[in-house]
Amino acid sequence: MSDLLHHEAMTPRERELLQGIGNCYHACEEDFENTVYMVARSRGRTEKDVKETLREMREKYSEDPQYVELRNRLPSDFPL
Repeated sequence: MSDLLHHEAMTPRERELLQGIGNCYHACEEDFENTVYMVARSRGRTEKDVKETLREMREKYSEDPQYVELRNRLPSDFPL
């Protein structure tokens, strides 16, 4: 079953969220908490929900090239 997770592609909503985090960071250069706050507000989600989604994505897609590419747009100290 774990092999299936590694071949699973990010959903459009997940990809959009991670792209939004990257875009927000590059526009404002805020820390992780403020970036999550701004993205959550703009998407009508809670900060807790955004953080949970990012955590789940890290677990599911850590080896996915598209995830890695989007993740690399952010500082390494961002906990996602």
